[in-house]
Parts: sequence; C-alpha cells; structure tokens
Amino acid sequence: MDRFSFDPHTLSYHKIEFSQKRKFSRFLAFLGLTLTFSIALLFLRDQQFHSPRSQNLSAAQQKITYELKLMDQDLLQYENNLGLMAFNDDHIYRVYFGVQPWSIRSVGVGGSRRYDRLQQFKFEDLLKRIYTNIDQVERKLVMQSTSFDEVIDLAWTKEEWMAARPAIQPIGRKDLIRFGSSFGTRMHPILKVVRPHEGIDLTARRGTNIYATADGKVLQAGYRAGGFGKKVLLDHGYGYRTVYGHCDEVLVEPGQQVKRGEVIARVGSTGLSKSPHLHYEVHVNGRPVDPINYYANDLSAKEFENMIDMLSNADPSFDIN
Repeated sequence: MDRFSFDPHTLSYHKIEFSQKRKFSRFLAFLGLTLTFSIALLFLRDQQFHSPRSQNLSAAQQKITYELKLMDQDLLQYENNLGLMAFNDDHIYRVYFGVQPWSIRSVGVGGSRRYDRLQQFKFEDLLKRIYTNIDQVERKLVMQSTSFDEVIDLAWTKEEWMAARPAIQPIGRKDLIRFGSSFGTRMHPILKVVRPHEGIDLTARRGTNIYATADGKVLQAGYRAGGFGKKVLLDHGYGYRTVYGHCDEVLVEPGQQVKRGEVIARVGSTGLSKSPHLHYEVHVNGRPVDPINYYANDLSAKEFENMIDMLSNADPSFDIN
C-alpha cells in the first residue's frame, strides 16, 4: 500500500518512496514482533490451557507411576514371603532331617553402575528401587530353589537317612547300672581343671554287649592312643559318627558294614578308665553333640524320664575320659 505526504507550499500530495534496505528492516521488525507474539501466545496456552493430547499424556504418566508403585509393593511382599519360606526351610524341614540350615541366604547385586541407564528417566529413584528388588528376589528364588532341591533329595532318601541317624541305646537298658559323667564341661578328676566331656559314660558289667546305634561303616576298631583304649568309630553318613570307647573286646573290623542293633563290642575298662563302662559319643558334621538327644527312640516316656533322673545323679568325676 502506497503512502503520501502533504506539501503546504505547493498545496499538493507527494508519494513517499522507501529504500529497499529500509523496507527489509521494517519487514524483519514486523516478522520479529509477530514471532514474539506467537511464542508468547503458545507459552500461555501450555501454561493455562491443556490440550487433549497433553492431558492424555499426563494421565498416562500418572497411571504408569501408580502401577510402578504397586509393583514395588508387590516385590516387597514377594521378598517377605521368600523370607518366611527360608525360615521354615531352616527351622522346620532341615531340623526334621537333622541337617544344618542353608548357609547361602544373603545375596548381593553387583556393579555400582548397574542402573546408570535409568538416569535419563524422570522417576529414576523409583525405577532403581524396583530393578534392585527384582534382582534380589530373582537371586533369592534361585538360592531357595537349590535349598529345596537338597531337602527333596533328603525326603527321597528318608529311609536311608533314618537308618543312619543314631537312635537307640548303645547298652541295653536292663544292663545299664548307672550314668557316669554326662555331656558338657566338668572338672578333670586328675588334672583338676575344667575340660569338655564330649560324650556320656554308661556303667555296666564287663563283657556287656555294646550295640551300633545306627547303620554305618567301621572306620576304626581296636586299641587307639588318646585314653579311650580299645574303641570303635562308626561313620553313618549324612554327617553322623559315633564313638564307643574303653571296650574290653572289639567284634568288628575297619571297613565292615554294620546294622543298627548289631553287637560291635563289649564293655570294658581299657585306656584311662577306673572301672568297666562305655564312653559313648555322637558327632554331627564334625561337632560333638549330647548323645541323649539321639538316645531315646526305643524308650517309652516313663523310661525316658527315669533315664533323665539317672543322668541328673551322674558323677561328674566318674572317669578320666
């Protein structure tokens, strides 16, 4: 559109001519003003007015965040359930089979930069926690599955395991006169110092039968240095071993297989002993345990009570070994 100016001297209008440079400058100024206004309008729209698309995106993001939080809670519940399974495994199933608790319970997630890829996401901390919990649950499942495999094997071999577990008296209850020293610490009758006594002493007449308390293999038979004189050492498998000391006569040979209730020796007083008796020990996984806990399967409740009464009257200084 052309522009004109009035000349008062000539009383006429003259057309205004602009240079190309000025025209371009005016065009740029107009364009800049238009862009500025447009950007401001778009900014106000995004801040004050939500388009259907942005509203949908916001709703989807909120839903995903909610689902992630629910997943995090579920993972914590799964981990708690695994903890309960592990407790039952260690304190019920393994106790029933007489084996040690599963030692590999704690598992870690390696790599300090394992989750660096999540830094690009808005909810980085939540995602890291979820991925960490998933990895922990996965590893604990593997460990628990391995433990259950062992328990299942024990269940399949329960009959063999029961036969290997010491479960009867090494001396018949009619032949037992009294208890000597019980399991635990005591004052040594000669050295006069407190020392552990890793078995129980059962007094009986010389020549009384000594029975294997479980199926097993003879590892040692005959005279041995160390104070027990003639002794028998049986390996029953599944971590069980039993020791029979101070025997008068040994009736088995190393390498021989024996059955529970089989006569393996006779009561004597060989080695460091004051009078005829049997020193009897039970070892589980290399650790001596109180034989009383593996001793009364063939006793009634009344007979077991009488045996405990006899044990309470045991003489702690009865014998040297």
